[in-house]
Amino acid sequence: MSDIGIFSTSDLVMLALIACSPGFALGVALGAWISPGHRLRGGLLVGIAGFVLAFAGWWVYLTILK
Repeated sequence: MSDIGIFSTSDLVMLALIACSPGFALGVALGAWISPGHRLRGGLLVGIAGFVLAFAGWWVYLTILK
């Protein structure tokens, strides 16, 4: 067996960004809809929260449940 890993650090970061992008997109849409006076700020804040929640969901699934 080889000690060379399959994925590099940049590959893992790219996989996390791709896997969590639906959470970010839904968060942006929901945040812009909830705060009509401040659409950009609301979309950005809720989008980041959606990304974090999606990342936490994947983390729990891959480390605990699987």
